[in-house]
Amino acid sequence: MTTPIAADQSSFEETIGHRFRQPALMERALTHKSFAHERNTRLHNESMEFLGDAVLGFVITDAIYREFSEYNEGRKSKIKAFLVSATTLAQLALELGLPIYLKLGKGEEKTGGRKKRALSANAFEALVAAVYLDAGLTAVRTFLEPLYAPLFDAIREGRAVVEDPKTVLQEYLQANALEPAKYTVTAETGPEHLKTFHVELVVGSAVLSRADGPTKKKAELLAAKKAMAVLRRKEE
Repeated sequence: MTTPIAADQSSFEETIGHRFRQPALMERALTHKSFAHERNTRLHNESMEFLGDAVLGFVITDAIYREFSEYNEGRKSKIKAFLVSATTLAQLALELGLPIYLKLGKGEEKTGGRKKRALSANAFEALVAAVYLDAGLTAVRTFLEPLYAPLFDAIREGRAVVEDPKTVLQEYLQANALEPAKYTVTAETGPEHLKTFHVELVVGSAVLSRADGPTKKKAELLAAKKAMAVLRRKEE
């Protein structure tokens, strides 16, 4: 199988829905330092990542403030951390097909640079900076809104895990004047090197959920997630 080469970057404008007045900004955002070093130039995206991180942080913080005004500061901070995490940015970059448009050096190409999530996340930040430098914050919002809309919906509907399920459950119980959750390991099965922990979650005298996991912690987290689902169904 031959090594892929970067796609024609001009077609990327159609993908992201932004026509650059200064095409050189987009080209630089999509240029990895390995490519620039091979050509003895400093025109790569590393410094743009720095700016893009700040611009992205502001735009997302502003959106969180508007979309989740009823949440406390701690929860808003956790949502932001989730939305601007390298994992989320890499996924958004993949949805845009960004990796195929990157300019990589031969060494980076050979070592699978297009599949490196950190590299894609960094390039996404650089792209945000490019849009900002080209057309300002309004253009950045126009670019980001359709990408982030499904994530905001997932958070609102409880389908995205932005914080520890045990913490979410604890805060819910406290807010509703309910007793704290108690987690009990009811059994441990399987050989020593491949154990399964069975956990029961009780609130007051009611068993809200049961869950299994390869560790006690993972079983408790799953039990808390299941318990929250039960409590939310009761609210409907």
